[in-house]
Amino acid sequence: MIGEEPSKIRTREAAEHDFIVRALTAVNVRDQDARDVADVLVAADLRGVESHGIARLETFYVRRIEAGVVNARPTYTTLSDRPTQFALDAGNGLGHPPGKFAMGQAIEKARENGVAFATVRNSNHYGIAAYYAMMALEHGMIGLSMTNSTHLAVPTFGAKKTTGTNPIAVAIPAREHPPFVLDMSTTGVTFGRLEVSERKGKPLKAGWAVDGEGRETRDPLIAKTVGALLPLGGYGTDGGGHKGYGLGALVDILCGVLAGGLFGAAADVPETGMHGGIVGNFFGAFRIDALRDADAFERDLDRELRTFENSAPVPGAERVIIPGEPERANTERYRSEGVPIDPKVWEAIDTMAERLGIEKLERFTVE
Repeated sequence: MIGEEPSKIRTREAAEHDFIVRALTAVNVRDQDARDVADVLVAADLRGVESHGIARLETFYVRRIEAGVVNARPTYTTLSDRPTQFALDAGNGLGHPPGKFAMGQAIEKARENGVAFATVRNSNHYGIAAYYAMMALEHGMIGLSMTNSTHLAVPTFGAKKTTGTNPIAVAIPAREHPPFVLDMSTTGVTFGRLEVSERKGKPLKAGWAVDGEGRETRDPLIAKTVGALLPLGGYGTDGGGHKGYGLGALVDILCGVLAGGLFGAAADVPETGMHGGIVGNFFGAFRIDALRDADAFERDLDRELRTFENSAPVPGAERVIIPGEPERANTERYRSEGVPIDPKVWEAIDTMAERLGIEKLERFTVE
């Protein structure tokens, strides 16, 4: 988790990628699909988003395939293919391969037409939203990625969960400055943060979650089982909770209603339960020179980002940080020092490896 001291038990990026591929192919996932999943999970762990990395491999992917609720070898169906729009039915397969494919379609269409959007329905958890938005950076474009999820959050002044964490990610290329990469849930924290807090035995922070009666709770187990997440901004309207609620509803409309997938009461199932086909995605790609000179834009963005960086920090803070900077620093560090994995996650993936009959993930310890 970003901002915490990482585990001293490490693995190498290539070893983690290979292990994920071996685990997924052991449950009959196609090799290329397994590699797509591994790309996204490893990227999450490198960026320090441990809640969405290898920690999800068994519970969200392998177990659901073994239970027959997620299709290991889905058939994709193109629902719409127009110059600036693309829509895909993912066949209840793992969410990462169709996500990469649909975002790739948006990028190719934007290359020809300036801007393009894509939707995916009948899919599953696709990992970190930033991965797909950042695909556009390689082509000098702006990328957009959103996904809905099972119901995890209460609306403003509501007692019943109506939306998921419903993240939004945007990636924008600069010239000399690293890109602007925003990846945010529309809840104060993700469900994965509850899992990480429980795994580490740490209490939740104020404004993160409520119990089954709508009262604030610091207990991650209660929040996970009978409680709910709060929208970005917390309870009520005083802290702007209605804004987070509105953003979460927007994502559900684009990823559920517009994509033709599940939304509303149909998505009201347990996050860690044995189910599939719940998730929908929305992607966008924007060619900068369709709106203005790309070089001029990137130079101006450099200046804009430096304005943030050079602004005065509050007492006690070292400096102002640009969105995407901590994750970029983590990636550089963990590629050099090894990818940290929580001891309890090691236990889970070791047990899974024994069950699947595959070699365990290589590890080492740093001082």
